[in-house]
Amino acid sequence: MKRFGKWALVVLGVLVVAWVAGNLLLEVQLPKRPDRALFPDPLDPEVSLREAFDSLPHEEGDRAHLRLLDDNSQAWVERWRLLAGARKHLDISYFILKQDVFGMAFLGHLVQKAHEGVEIRILLDAMGTRMSRSFRGNDYLDALVNTEKIAVKMYRPVSFRYLDAFLTLNPVAIMISDHDKILLADGNRGLIGGRNISEEYFTPPEDEPTAFLDTDLVLFGPDTGAALEAAFKVQFDGGEAHDVEREEVDLEDSTADLLLAYRVMDAWLRGEPVPPETEAKIRERDLPWLDELRKAPNLRGMLQAPEPPPEWAEVEVRVIDSGCRLMKSDDYITRSLIRMVRSARREIFIQSPYMVLPKEAADVLEEAGERGVRITLLTNSPLSSDNPMSQGVFLEQWPELLARVPTMRIFVRGDRHNLHGKLAVFDRQLVLVGTYNLDPMSMVLNSELVAAAWSEPFAKEILKSRDQLIEQGTPRIYQYRILRGEKGDPLRDRDGKVRVDFGPDHHIEPAQMVWVKRYQNLFHWIWELAGESPFL
Repeated sequence: MKRFGKWALVVLGVLVVAWVAGNLLLEVQLPKRPDRALFPDPLDPEVSLREAFDSLPHEEGDRAHLRLLDDNSQAWVERWRLLAGARKHLDISYFILKQDVFGMAFLGHLVQKAHEGVEIRILLDAMGTRMSRSFRGNDYLDALVNTEKIAVKMYRPVSFRYLDAFLTLNPVAIMISDHDKILLADGNRGLIGGRNISEEYFTPPEDEPTAFLDTDLVLFGPDTGAALEAAFKVQFDGGEAHDVEREEVDLEDSTADLLLAYRVMDAWLRGEPVPPETEAKIRERDLPWLDELRKAPNLRGMLQAPEPPPEWAEVEVRVIDSGCRLMKSDDYITRSLIRMVRSARREIFIQSPYMVLPKEAADVLEEAGERGVRITLLTNSPLSSDNPMSQGVFLEQWPELLARVPTMRIFVRGDRHNLHGKLAVFDRQLVLVGTYNLDPMSMVLNSELVAAAWSEPFAKEILKSRDQLIEQGTPRIYQYRILRGEKGDPLRDRDGKVRVDFGPDHHIEPAQMVWVKRYQNLFHWIWELAGESPFL
């Protein structure tokens, strides 16, 4: 009987996954190509890329100084400097903040700044930030809300998510999250991008073989600062953000622990010895922070170098924001992306950790290919990805995508480093950097934030660094290819599937593909049951 119950739960779990995946993958409806009579609608391909950029929301004088952060160590040091330099207020929003030395030192730094008189608002997502669901984590959150000048909110607490799913009869409601990453100091120095607050995002890759490779953007200036503050306030002041309440019975004040994490991190970054009393207290409290830091020796002393100046000055920048929604893909970022793809004339470069495209998105890329636009996609392989479910879809899709768009090239990361940065470059002029992934989570559920910058030098530098990454070749980077006939037509087998020249099976061991293959088979079954797939 127990065995039957176990299998019943397994079957139920599979059915729930299938239902959720089916809704996400089959119900995505992107804006259609406009009728010619609607010209000059911004979605029309005859609109220039510059006109598409100008159609984005902006105020006169929306210009900023920019610095790109590809390096993990520099990305962490920049955050540390940004916090240290704040004098009036800090606005902070993150999807994930973990209880490792980076997350606790970050919170400890905030406590220190509050003690210095800085007003601080913090918004964390309840799904991504698991510390909200543990006793120790709640102690740390309680330490924050008990600190004068700090306000903490949790976006969509778990109980509300399940209630929404029950009331809407839609389990997808559980997953809707605030995916923004915002760090804004004094309203004029902001940092956005793909990184959350945890060790995998900031540990130098040479110290950790599974460290993520990500991209952030620092924006200096009051105009973009005002736009980032507006995006933050929409989420922070909205009805889905709930105050973190003080514990009625405060058994333990964890403020001292957070300040210990701050002090040990600050000493490490300055290359100074950890004060003996600080180390003794950490050992006494049985906290792992010293051991975690010693796993990142290349991070030590990084604050000794002077702060570099902004790399690009007076760049036109637009901040594009999409709020949370349920099964609605016609959001502002998605619509803006379609405008840019349809307005590109020469080439498109896209880097995204997850590549799960609905049929309509493939249609848009196919239109660009028909105009002769060269398209390069850089993403993860099943070996580097942290999401076997998305890879299961990717394995089904990528050969068909190459078949439909002959001007496209697909490159994947071939080692354990997760390629987590989200960016795009259009015609070597327009750059997008932010939190938006090419998957249904970003298209139909989560809030997202992207900065669009019009700068040929900026675009040139990004493409140069990505070309250098691609040129590293195997085993770090692989190009996935399909077989084509003499006239360039894709070759197919008897079942109509595109024949692969080089793909995941050629560089990844079967044992490392087990879960990805299971998800691939599950999605294949879903599409057969539904009578359609995202591509065919």
